[in-house]
Amino acid sequence: MSGTAASTKIWRRLGSHARDALLRGLTAIELRTILADVARARAAALTPADIIKRWREDRTLAPSTADPRAVLALTQRLWEAVPSDFAGVTLSPLTALGTGAHLGGRGQNRVITTMRGTELIADPTHALALEASRQRRNGHARVHLATHARATHAPDPEDDAAHHLMFALCSSAPDGGGMSTEAELLDLHLDFWREVMGATVPHGRVQLVVWDATLAQLLEARGSRDDLIVVKGPDKTPWRNPYAAAAFRLVVDGKEPVVLGDGGFVPWTQALTRNRKDRCLVSGISVDALVEQHWIAAQ
Repeated sequence: MSGTAASTKIWRRLGSHARDALLRGLTAIELRTILADVARARAAALTPADIIKRWREDRTLAPSTADPRAVLALTQRLWEAVPSDFAGVTLSPLTALGTGAHLGGRGQNRVITTMRGTELIADPTHALALEASRQRRNGHARVHLATHARATHAPDPEDDAAHHLMFALCSSAPDGGGMSTEAELLDLHLDFWREVMGATVPHGRVQLVVWDATLAQLLEARGSRDDLIVVKGPDKTPWRNPYAAAAFRLVVDGKEPVVLGDGGFVPWTQALTRNRKDRCLVSGISVDALVEQHWIAAQ
């Protein structure tokens, strides 16, 4: 295991025996038991002054700046626009340890890990893919899921908010050959996001990027819409998730374009169901960011 320079110094102080026990030697239950003791001891030593100091200084604890009434109203509009194909899901705020790293390519230090072998959801599309995989393995031919959930992650200097409400979709279906499944799933998601962007923010558009030539030809044969930009290119883009074949961004044009969300094809359900023929499309938007843009447009 590689760590930072700071963690290397701490491991040296603890010694190799403690390091091996914590990293590999203890069972999951034993590790949780030890960490629970640590938490109890640390919590007991705190004072109210310590707690309010942490509340003031820890960015992961700061409330969102979005007005909850506006968030609720826009979230309701999103739910009203969701196609009937999608089943609503209320996710737990937690997901399995390693979800963000294995599905989203996030470093474990970028998610909030708990003592119980879980982590806070950093992206609800990850959890939707897990649930879609469970349903697919249980015999469902096609699965379409929708949710709104708060995504939480360790903040970095380029991102002031440590958490924001997201509205997310996930579709999982078997390969129909000739990229037909991909085209159908794209139509389903893009029709929804076109309606959302058109109804909530001026100058909102969907920018579609296609890397697969066959899929690009199929989409062009179906007829591209005015608010879609089809781009053929070999390079993947550094968006929120490592997408393949095709992806899209939800953009508000202005002096500087603002990206509110994105979506694309991911291999997650292939790995989770052990079925290379499975196709999965995920997409999501930050409701908090959508509220901000909606408020700016109203001024």
